Amino acid sequence: MTGTGGRIGRVVVWVLIGALVAGGIAAGYRRVAAQRTSVQYVTRPVVYADITSAVSETGTVNPVNVIQVGTQVSGTIATLAVDYNSRVRRGQVLATIDPTSFQAAVSQDTASLAAGQATANAGAQTVQQTLAAVQTAAATLAQQQASLRSAQANVAKAQQTLNLAKVTVQRDADLLKQGYIPQSQMDTDRTAEATDEADVAAAQAAVQVAQAQVQAAASQLESARDQVATSQAQASAAQHQAAATAAQLKQAQYNLGQTVIKSPVDGIVMARNVSIGQTVAASFSTPTLFTIATNLTDMQVDTSVDEADVGNVKAGDTAQITVTAFPNVTFNGTVQQVRVNPTVSNNVVTYDAVVAVHDTSGRLLPGMTAQVTINTGTRSHVLAVPTAAVLYRPLAARSGGGAQAGGGVVLAQTGTGQQPSSGSPVAGAPGSTVTVWVLRGSRPTPVRIVIGQSDAQNIEVAGGDLREGDRVVIAERRGGARGGGQGRGQTGGGAAPAAGGRGTGGPPAGGSQ
Repeated sequence: MTGTGGRIGRVVVWVLIGALVAGGIAAGYRRVAAQRTSVQYVTRPVVYADITSAVSETGTVNPVNVIQVGTQVSGTIATLAVDYNSRVRRGQVLATIDPTSFQAAVSQDTASLAAGQATANAGAQTVQQTLAAVQTAAATLAQQQASLRSAQANVAKAQQTLNLAKVTVQRDADLLKQGYIPQSQMDTDRTAEATDEADVAAAQAAVQVAQAQVQAAASQLESARDQVATSQAQASAAQHQAAATAAQLKQAQYNLGQTVIKSPVDGIVMARNVSIGQTVAASFSTPTLFTIATNLTDMQVDTSVDEADVGNVKAGDTAQITVTAFPNVTFNGTVQQVRVNPTVSNNVVTYDAVVAVHDTSGRLLPGMTAQVTINTGTRSHVLAVPTAAVLYRPLAARSGGGAQAGGGVVLAQTGTGQQPSSGSPVAGAPGSTVTVWVLRGSRPTPVRIVIGQSDAQNIEVAGGDLREGDRVVIAERRGGARGGGQGRGQTGGGAAPAAGGRGTGGPPAGGSQ
C-alpha cells in the first residue's frame, strides 16, 4: 500500500507541474500577444527655433556684361594681337584686316573729290561770267531804250516842223493869189515842206531801227539771264557732286579705319573665333571675331525658378551659390532681378532669376553649373514642429478609410504645381490650416494649427493650441517592431517623411519616444 500511495503522489506532482507549465505558457502567450497588438508612438517636442525658408534651384554662371566684337567690313585677317584669356584695355588693337582695297578706295575717292571741287569752282566762275553778261545786256537794253526815246522825240519834232511847213504853204498860197508875195517865196515854202516830210520819214525810220535794237537788246538780256540760270544749275550740280564724293571719301576712310579691330571695353577675351589668313564676310550679318567679358570678379547666375516658388523670390533676397569645381566653397550672392518673361518647357513654367555674386579671386568661370539656394524669409525664435508631424496620420484613422479622422496633410512639394480645390490656401503654404497629433496621456489627440514658414525640417506654428514642450507624434509602430522601423504608414497620406523627419529608432519609453 505504501508503494502504491507513493506512485500516486508522484503522478499528482507531475500533473501539478504540467498544469503550472501550461499556465505559464498560456500567460506568456497572452503577454506576447498583448505586446504585439499595442501601439507605440514616436514623438518630438514642440520647441522655439529659427526658421529660414529657401528655394533651391540650379543655374548657369555668366559674366554680368559680355561684348561680342565683330567687324563691319569684309576682308582677310592680316594680324592678331590677342588670344584666349588675354586681358585688354579699351581702345587696344585686337586684330587687323588687310587694308589694301580700302586704301585704294580712299585714294580713288580723294582724286574724285579733287576733280569734283575743280568742276564746282569752274561752274562758280561761269556763273560770275554770265552774271556780268546779264549786267552788260541790261546796260545795252537801257541804251537802246534811250535811243528809241530820242528817235521818237525826233519824229515828234519833225512832225511839228512839217505841220508848220504845211501851214506856211497854205498861207503863202493865198498871199500868192493876191499878189502879195512872189512865186519864189512859194517855191521855197514848198521845198521846206518836202524837206520836213523827208525828215519825218527819216525820224520814223530811225524809231523803227531803235525799236528793233531795243528788242534785240531785250532778247540778249533774256538769253544772258537764261545762261545765268543754266550756269547756276550746273554749278549747283557740281557742288552736290563734290559733296557726294566727299561723303564717299568719308565712308572709304571710315571703312579703312574699321580694318583695325579695337576693344570697346576693358576686360578679358573669352573667345577668339578667327585666325590669321581667314576671310570674314560682313555682307549680311556682322561676324563675331572676339567675345570679351568686362569682369570675371562680378558674375551673375541665371536660375530658373519654378512658378510655385517665384512668388516667394524677390529682388534683394540673399543667396548661397556652390559649384562643382569648388565643392567646399560657398559664394554669397544677392537676387538682382526676377524677370517676368516666362519660359515654358514641357508644360513647366519657370522664370529667370538673376543672382549677382562677387568673387575677388575670380574662381567662378562662365558656363559653370551652380546650385543656388535663395533665402526667401527668416523667422527668429518662433514655435515650431517637425515637418514629419504635419505628415503623420494614425494607422487607425487610415485603416478606417477616413482622411478626415486623421487630418494628416501632405505638404505641397516644390514644382508640383498643385492647386487648391477651393478658395483655401494650398496645404503646406504659409497660412494653411493642418492637423498634428499631440500625445496627451497615452493617446494622440488631433490639434488644428496654422502653419507659417518652413525650412523643410521644421514648420512654424503661426496659430493653434500648441505650447512649448508638447510632444507631437511623427510616427507610430506596433509593439513587436524592433530596430529603426517605423511600422506601416508613419507619415500622412502614405508620403515619405520630409527632409529632417526622423524615424522611430531607439527603444520605446512609456509608449512614446
